[in-house]
Amino acid sequence: MKSLFLLTFSLTFFLSGCENERIIDEVQIIESLGYDMEENKEVKGTVIYPTFEEKGKASLKDYTTMSDSYEDILPRMNAKSPYPIEIGKLDFVLFGKEFAKQGIDGVITNFSRDPFTGSRMQMGIAEFTAAKILLSSKNANLSFHLSNKINHNIESGNLPKMNLHVFTTNLYDEGKDPFLPYLILEEGQIKIDGLALLKKDKYINHINLSQSFIVKALIDGFQNGQYKTEITQNQKKGFILLKNLDAKAKYRVGKSESIPSIFIDLTINAEIAKSPSWYDLDTNKNLLKLEQILNENFNEEVQRLISLLQGYKVDPLGLGDKVRAASRNWDYQHFKDVYPDLKTTVHTNVKILNTGIEE
Repeated sequence: MKSLFLLTFSLTFFLSGCENERIIDEVQIIESLGYDMEENKEVKGTVIYPTFEEKGKASLKDYTTMSDSYEDILPRMNAKSPYPIEIGKLDFVLFGKEFAKQGIDGVITNFSRDPFTGSRMQMGIAEFTAAKILLSSKNANLSFHLSNKINHNIESGNLPKMNLHVFTTNLYDEGKDPFLPYLILEEGQIKIDGLALLKKDKYINHINLSQSFIVKALIDGFQNGQYKTEITQNQKKGFILLKNLDAKAKYRVGKSESIPSIFIDLTINAEIAKSPSWYDLDTNKNLLKLEQILNENFNEEVQRLISLLQGYKVDPLGLGDKVRAASRNWDYQHFKDVYPDLKTTVHTNVKILNTGIEE
């Protein structure tokens, strides 16, 4: 009886496998999708999909279409495709800046409610149009090229953690604003150029990769990333490149009923990846002096970044969430009103753990 059961199970398994292969051959799997707002207010949709010409080899193709609504983009794509479009492998959605200025909540809501959309799907904002970025990505001819680029910069670069799940959490949670990677074309190459800042679901502005490093340190506390800062000695100028080994931020909210105060302690343990040949890193005196310079630099940069975010009235650091956690009578509207005047005090502690990698 046991042998009969195993035989029946095995046949069912292999038949199911064959059926799935047949179904995959009869659908159009898309990997990347872009939305742009045209001058006539029509929405332009662009998709990138693989075609398998022979075993182990694929080439990337594209479809584009126009509509007066983003909801109609995929149905119109279906009208151009020889097979039904399948979004189960959709790994990256890119919004042109003009489209994102109008708000992306509708698109995000549709994908977050779709059971076939993965919660780890990546998204981004394009400097000009999503179509230019996506069509350029075909040149790489690598599947999931853009999502892999973002994931690698999260793991070992200056991007904080992000995906569809993180974005929707920040979007719908009081006391936070979402962010996305900001993509540009530089000499024909696709480059992550920092973070796009959003006020709820609308694009406001963007910050560079050095500022993204600070956001990552303040949000995640991480073990990777690089940061370049200028150093001056005896009228000589050069750059120190830090490779971050460990960062951790602690927050304390001062009790106030009107305008809250937030105290931030940021500890960064780092190694020197590059330094000017004229700066002697072999003496303890110079190392202590360099740590002091770096502490002053990070203090200024963190305060400058927070002031910039307050000026934009966006809160990607989740300072509102910190205040809410420490408040008995949380009033989100009141916090939004006072956020530009929020008082922050930053204390950084940079420790150099390693030197001499490269001059």
